[in-house]
Amino acid sequence: MSLLKRGHSAALCMACALSCGPACAVAAAPHGGHAASAVEGASGAPAQGIMSADALPPNFTGDDPEHVRDALAGHPAPGQSASITSRVRAFLSRPFQKTQQGASAAAGASQPRAQSDRTFTFVIPVSYGVRYLSKKKVLSVNVSLAAPENPDAILLKQTVKGESGRKLVVAPEAKAKGFVQTFDVIQLKPENGIKTTVTGRIVLPSFDHDHGNDDFAIVLICSLVPPYLTDDVEHSAPTDEEPTDITRRTSTLNGSVDAAWLIDRKEGTIITKRLHLVK
Repeated sequence: MSLLKRGHSAALCMACALSCGPACAVAAAPHGGHAASAVEGASGAPAQGIMSADALPPNFTGDDPEHVRDALAGHPAPGQSASITSRVRAFLSRPFQKTQQGASAAAGASQPRAQSDRTFTFVIPVSYGVRYLSKKKVLSVNVSLAAPENPDAILLKQTVKGESGRKLVVAPEAKAKGFVQTFDVIQLKPENGIKTTVTGRIVLPSFDHDHGNDDFAIVLICSLVPPYLTDDVEHSAPTDEEPTDITRRTSTLNGSVDAAWLIDRKEGTIITKRLHLVK
């Protein structure tokens, strides 16, 4: 058996304001059309064909949650993908129409433009919870994606800047000595309840045992729904327990998870599309 490891203040509903305005690790190489669709997803363009892709480009990164958040907030950063910004503006300009969750591959390719614009692909690296049972030829996946500060949401991205003052300074001197941190947390609140753990069991007759801890990622294909974004900012002054001046921004995207996959992110291989979200 081989074992692989995986490493509220008042909410500002930006969306309301804006809207009023597979298969083993050595699978087949990408087919031309499918690879093109995957490249579109990675670049932020509409990914109508992502649900039917057989493989993804090597080092596939999907849509950057920060770019999606900034576009929804109406403050895209310089150099940010213009395609994500234009997609966000497009679906915010149309009335929201709820579509059936988990559309089939065939339906996914022909989904309405509004649905396509609201569909984003997020890639979350994993370093634990992926295990191959060699005697049974079964790959099992049991990975928690819960955000540490909010177990009801899926952590998409977290950026921490600055140094902690723990064991280095006393609280009254922390800010003056530069112990200031900012946390930028972007999370996804699933529309269908508290489901933040990805699970699955797949029979794989062969499996590459040379996979390292950093080779795997969970791909979530999500359709955003109103309220598309809530943004919270909290400030904590230095204390004796945590002598650091901390500002935490928590941005929550709201949406339904249409599909969950396990991929080899270096090669772009889709190991399985048969994963599920559970509580």
